[in-house]
Amino acid sequence: MEPDSHLPSLRSRELIPNESGTLITMRCTCTAKPKPSVVWMKGTKVVSESSRTRMKIEEKEDTYILSLEITDPIGPDSGTYKCHVKNEFGESNANLNLNIEAENEPEGTAPTFIEKPKIRSEKAGKLVVMDFKVKADPKPVIVWYHEGQLLKESSRLSFKLEEIDGGYYIRLDLKDPGIQDSGVYKCNIKNECGELNANLTLNIEIVPVIKEAPKTVSITKSSNVVIECKVQSVFQPKVTWMKETTIIKESTTHSIAVQRIREGEYSVKLEISPASAADKGSYKLIAKNAKGETMSNVIDVIVAPPAVEAPVFKQKLISTTTVEGQKTIFTAMLSSIDKTVTIKWTKNGKTITSSSTAEIKFDGSTCSLIIDSTKKEDEGTYTVIATNSSGTSESSASLIVQEKFQQEKKEEKKEVVKKQEEKKEEKKEEKVEQKLEMKRTEEKTEEVVQKKESIVTRRKSSIKKEETLAVTEKKEEKKRSSVKKVAKKESKIEEVKEEVKPEAKPAEEVESEKITEKVEETKVTKKEEKVEEKPKVTKKEEKVEEKPKVTKKEEKVEEKPNATKPEEKVEEKLKVTKKEEKVEEKTKVTNKEEQVEEKPKKEKEPEKVEEKAKVVAKKEEK
Repeated sequence: MEPDSHLPSLRSRELIPNESGTLITMRCTCTAKPKPSVVWMKGTKVVSESSRTRMKIEEKEDTYILSLEITDPIGPDSGTYKCHVKNEFGESNANLNLNIEAENEPEGTAPTFIEKPKIRSEKAGKLVVMDFKVKADPKPVIVWYHEGQLLKESSRLSFKLEEIDGGYYIRLDLKDPGIQDSGVYKCNIKNECGELNANLTLNIEIVPVIKEAPKTVSITKSSNVVIECKVQSVFQPKVTWMKETTIIKESTTHSIAVQRIREGEYSVKLEISPASAADKGSYKLIAKNAKGETMSNVIDVIVAPPAVEAPVFKQKLISTTTVEGQKTIFTAMLSSIDKTVTIKWTKNGKTITSSSTAEIKFDGSTCSLIIDSTKKEDEGTYTVIATNSSGTSESSASLIVQEKFQQEKKEEKKEVVKKQEEKKEEKKEEKVEQKLEMKRTEEKTEEVVQKKESIVTRRKSSIKKEETLAVTEKKEEKKRSSVKKVAKKESKIEEVKEEVKPEAKPAEEVESEKITEKVEETKVTKKEEKVEEKPKVTKKEEKVEEKPKVTKKEEKVEEKPNATKPEEKVEEKLKVTKKEEKVEEKTKVTNKEEQVEEKPKKEKEPEKVEEKAKVVAKKEEK
């Protein structure tokens, strides 16, 4: 396949000093498309611009004039200078020798292309030829490279450098080309005046080749399965995966990926995620391009037995502080029993083994390190490492060893602190007990007060009842006494009447007596009505009937039921009232008797008696 190249070509080189010798210009003419990059070198060092060194590029279409100017040249500026030009299609070099003492440069021409490099196929594809023509003086030396590797002639590979009119013919022959021969070829052409590089890319299209694929793939629990094959093809092939006789299509669980590894080689993957027992079976890969197709060998996918899990510590080592002479035990525990695990102990990175002072134990789950009598030099970082076929796990802890007297001081301090705390607790308990005692006292006081109040209340109610009964009895007694008095008065009146009764009374006297009797009856009736009326309650009695205020004296009276002085006073007052009523009744009876004794006189004066009776009746009515 012929590349589209516009390689840089250095056609001339000049070394131009000025007349005064204060400036030397090294100039090269280059043709290239696209524009090349330019690097000036002295020996193996890149020349950079400075106060004495300046670089120029003059462009005229596809021709470039490249200049390196040195101001005030001196002896150390002497040497071999190289102008290196490069673009994406190739590179070229021109050498110039600067000798401050010598004025003339040796004659010659750096290699340049006369005919572009090209690739062609001959003998029905069994021979590949790469050739081109260059102009150079003196004769150049050629070196071939494939993908950066130096090529040497062999039964399949041969080089040719043949002088022709106006230049040289350069050729490479490749017999029976294969996919492995594809890639970039470079030819380096070099003489004393410069060098030139030609790059050619060889693409050889053949039927895809599938490299050896894995024969068996295992499915493990909760894992993905990836089947990978490597395919050689110039261009990316079309790929198809099959399980038994069924074509596998991409889905949520099956994905197919094709990735280019290098020129002419691709990686083809089938990923099953997640894989299950249903995915076991025989798989094949079919790769196809324009030249044909090929099929891989059968790849068996099987269900693998459950893998052993890497050890995991569910209980890790704990850092500890101990005292000289005491026993120290480090313990760690695995999450499951696994007697295939190997245990290793280290102190500060150094392995520990069982000895007279240290004992190592492991029962498949618990691993222990026992130091019988701990010493100061046992201080450090201890690590236990558990390993099996699936992995490794470790746990670390530190050990601090204290001297005995330090420990005793610490214990004394702890004891002092403990006693202080106990005293504080005792004081707190005493305060709490005092508070509880005060509460109990208050509760008892409240109970006593409540009891006293209930006693006072009961006593008041009993006094009220007694007073009510006493008042009721007094009322009844008054009624009975008033009735008796009336009866006595009537009997006395009857006796008086009988004593003063004449043998024969005139009619007028009889009438006057009747009138008098009626008057008396009306008086007696009115008195009875008054007696039957509710007697007036004196102020003292009202006070007795009112709800008595509870005073300290009354409380004492209630507490001492024998003290009845207020009640006796009330009874005495009631007796005095009764005596006064009796005196009034006696005076009334005496008045009545006097009236009865005056009756014989009234008989003598019947008219006056009638008038008086009327007056008395009117008064009584009023």
